[in-house]
Amino acid sequence: MEKSNKCAVCHNSFRPSICVACVNRGLNEYKVTLDSLKSRREVSYFRLSGLLVTKEKAISQHCWKELQNEKLAKLREKLQLQVEKLQQSKNTFRSLSRNLKERYGIIESTNVALEKSRVRQLENHYSDTIGNHYLVYIELTSERLYKQALVMKQICKLFPLSRVTLDGQNKDGCSGQYDQICNALLPQGLNPFSVPPKELAASLGYMVQLLNLVVHKLSVPALHNLGFAGSCSRIWQRDSYWNSHPFSPSDRYPLFVPSHDHYSFEGKSSWTSKNTTNFGVTSLKSDGSVEEDYHDLELDVVSLSSASPHSVETFRNLQQGIAHLKQSVAHLTVYGYRSLSLEVPSGTSTFETFAKLLATLSSLKEVQSAFSLGLSSSNKQRHEPNKSVWNLNSSSSSTLLNSSHTQPTTWNSSYYNVPNRDPSYMVEFPDVKKDKNSIGEWNLVEYPYSSHQPNHPNKN
Repeated sequence: MEKSNKCAVCHNSFRPSICVACVNRGLNEYKVTLDSLKSRREVSYFRLSGLLVTKEKAISQHCWKELQNEKLAKLREKLQLQVEKLQQSKNTFRSLSRNLKERYGIIESTNVALEKSRVRQLENHYSDTIGNHYLVYIELTSERLYKQALVMKQICKLFPLSRVTLDGQNKDGCSGQYDQICNALLPQGLNPFSVPPKELAASLGYMVQLLNLVVHKLSVPALHNLGFAGSCSRIWQRDSYWNSHPFSPSDRYPLFVPSHDHYSFEGKSSWTSKNTTNFGVTSLKSDGSVEEDYHDLELDVVSLSSASPHSVETFRNLQQGIAHLKQSVAHLTVYGYRSLSLEVPSGTSTFETFAKLLATLSSLKEVQSAFSLGLSSSNKQRHEPNKSVWNLNSSSSSTLLNSSHTQPTTWNSSYYNVPNRDPSYMVEFPDVKKDKNSIGEWNLVEYPYSSHQPNHPNKN
């Protein structure tokens, strides 16, 4: 018989519970049962939630895989279409390439046939015309060279330029080798003290006038502008090929010793003082070496501690003027020899080489010989349309100017690459600031930068 948890009163009364103790006991039993069921429910809930999350993830992954598979299938189809289209394009390109090659071959053969036909027609129908024009050109060139030789001979008579050797017994006490023009000695290198001041101004003035005449008569592009004023001439670098004015007024350099007295060292020595022969400068290397004058210009040529600033500045300006003059002579000499297809003589001074060039230009035979050599060398490289025209055995053919095969000379840094040049050609000042229009920036194909009418390069 099941033992009852009820008290005797509640048990005998046949009721669930009457007393407080039985009621509390029953409530406790129900509470324990409910707590047990609640814990079981929570465990089941957590287990079911985990299963649901796992299933949702699996479903999501499955859907993503199906979507990606669909995209890949579409991309494969698109790739297949593009491959087929590319193959068709390649086939079309190969077909067009073959057609173009065939057409190019036809055009090339047609051009060759046309060129042969043109040459044949020229030889058959225009040989006499070409020969006549060629002979007229030779005749005109011969006449021009003849007149040019006469003019240059007269210029050489007016301004004789030669090399002399002095023994020091003259009144000026000069000794050594000098270049002279019109019996006036030219300075050695960049040394303005190598000749007396008056003779220096006269010789440089003669040289300025000679250069102006040669530049004008030969139509040579001028590197510098030469302002002739007798024994007070000046020189300056052109602002550009089209503008003959200097870049600034201070760029005009004298070719003479200033005659007016300025502030000099201790007020005793000046450019015109009778008690001095060094123009206010106390020391100078005058051994005739241009390179030593060039390298020792700052320390050995001028004693800055014993000369006034104005004397040093005047000395620098005079040397700069002589340097520009020698540059113009050197460039004109190189231009003349290159136009004659001749090499520049080596081992001679700047003015001596220029004198040789003038002698060559004044000799009609030498000019004809030089141009005939240039013509023969150029004709070997030229395609001859008619041998009867180009192989003329005429004496006048030796004077043809080979202008179409002579490379134009420009005033740029290529001058310093000329072989066999005399060291005195290269004249430069290390302590003087280079202006904008240096030789390296000179351009003979320069266009005018303003609307003004350009000046002629040979006019001042």
